[in-house]
Amino acid sequence: MSVKEIVTLQVGHYANYIGSHWWNIQESSFVYNSSQLTGPKEINHDVLYREGENLRREVTYTPRLVLFDLKGSLKTLKQEGTLYDTYIEGDDIKWRGDVTMHKEDYINKNAYLRSLEDDRMVDDDDDDDDESKAQKDDNDDNKSDDEEKETKKKKSDHQEVDNVELEGAEAYQLDDHITTWSDYLGTCFHPRTVHVVEEYRHQDELRPFDMFQSASDVLANYESTCEWEDRLHYFAEECDNLQGFHVVMDTHNGFGGLGTGLIRYLEDEFPGKGILALGCTPADVVDNTAQARANRIINSALAYETASCHSSLFVPLSLASGLWRTVGNPVSFPHLNYKRTPYHTSAILASCLDTMSLPYRMETSYMSIRDITHSFNSQGRKIATLNACFPFGLYKDESLIDYFSLYGDKFPWQPVTPHVSGLKIPFMQSAVMRGVNDTLVPTQTNPETLPRHLVIAKTKEQVLKNYLEDKSCGNLYVSTCLQNTMKTTKPFPQIFNKNVTCDGFVSQSDRPDGCHVNSVPMMTSLQSSPEVSDVIKNLYDAASRINIKKQHQYMSAGLEEDDYLEVLSSLHSLSDNYKTDVEAL
Repeated sequence: MSVKEIVTLQVGHYANYIGSHWWNIQESSFVYNSSQLTGPKEINHDVLYREGENLRREVTYTPRLVLFDLKGSLKTLKQEGTLYDTYIEGDDIKWRGDVTMHKEDYINKNAYLRSLEDDRMVDDDDDDDDESKAQKDDNDDNKSDDEEKETKKKKSDHQEVDNVELEGAEAYQLDDHITTWSDYLGTCFHPRTVHVVEEYRHQDELRPFDMFQSASDVLANYESTCEWEDRLHYFAEECDNLQGFHVVMDTHNGFGGLGTGLIRYLEDEFPGKGILALGCTPADVVDNTAQARANRIINSALAYETASCHSSLFVPLSLASGLWRTVGNPVSFPHLNYKRTPYHTSAILASCLDTMSLPYRMETSYMSIRDITHSFNSQGRKIATLNACFPFGLYKDESLIDYFSLYGDKFPWQPVTPHVSGLKIPFMQSAVMRGVNDTLVPTQTNPETLPRHLVIAKTKEQVLKNYLEDKSCGNLYVSTCLQNTMKTTKPFPQIFNKNVTCDGFVSQSDRPDGCHVNSVPMMTSLQSSPEVSDVIKNLYDAASRINIKKQHQYMSAGLEEDDYLEVLSSLHSLSDNYKTDVEAL
């Protein structure tokens, strides 16, 4: 079966926080030797990754990705990457007169990045050793005994230093050293991946990129537009069977305007392809002034309305329970203890994104991204919500039947879409459960005390299917089960409670000190739900209270009052599409 490729776009600083975790999660599940497989090969990484070759004839495997961020946000990350020798400083300087050099301060890499760099250097040394093995053997034959002893001692000393550094890398605490998404990025990018928005600078207080209309300057720049178009077409045109696009974008600032501009371009340039847009807002978004709140509301209203109109499906994401008038408290997960920092919250959202997208990334799946997006967006319902059990919350010796039986009429998941409770029955949903084996299905509980539809199930697939069928009340659903767990190895933050075991199950006793959670079972539910009406209505109410004529910076940037009122009207109509017959009356 041919691979159905997807091209991913990350638009915004917080979107890149999520993306960095997402690519790390995927690479942690790579199996380079088939003998290391503990079960069937379930995930086809070629859907999101591409194989290439650099100038040294080395095979590379990099994400099919174009990301956007502001100047000064990359920190230690090279824009051209490290796998391809595409640029040597000074080669493009033709001027022979006086030159004034301006250099930014050198930024030291943290322990995690240094350990990655050391590992790659060791791999390169191993390759060099293989290539020149015969020559070294000849030289060793001519060495004296004293020279051989000295060589062995140097190798031993070098190995001891490496061991100390690697042990130190295992013990570092990234929570205190993360200032941007590249600080924990373990994935190597293609030279065409990173696109820097040169018109604005990261964290520039004098000229911030904080308005939806700010993106107009970026999109109007001919040279910049040609550059990102070339990057996008490079990845898209090498695909044999392109199924669509992921667009992970910030919606609370200027990247909302840039992201929706890119979505419009994809809609025109690649008709018929699925475009799954995910609008992200950090849980610690700035909310200390009235102007900051107004900017967040206006930007979100414009981004939500435009993205929902021009994408195949739009999914708002945030771990803040509310976003409009004020930023609500973080969503509470039963077995997590996380901070509101982007490093922590983006890890949870990346885990949800990785799990949610599995149905059209599986090795044996015939589903495509269009099957999800175009099924959900019927009857003008272009917005979906996302819910998650992270971790799954199953005890090591607990039956899966007992687990679902305990929830009764409630659902086991928590929402990762703002202003959603996750309690209403969805019109349609795609549920994914991973990391649970069939050995956990049988129950010792008296069958007469358990729901009939669960007792008759013999496999994890049947348990989930029967549970959703009973709770859906005749509405449409699709279920997917995988044995593959969600990897949470370094640099994933250790945000799990002490009663979560190293393999992600819940225990009566605490996890030993120094023992980290390496993987977890989890579940997600992507839903077309009546609660979308609450999401949009809350946004509409907050946006309609703002007198746009008094927002002079938006007016001077080109936003007309009639255009803003039209956006509000469109949001109101979109909200009505999710009302049930009873609510409509």
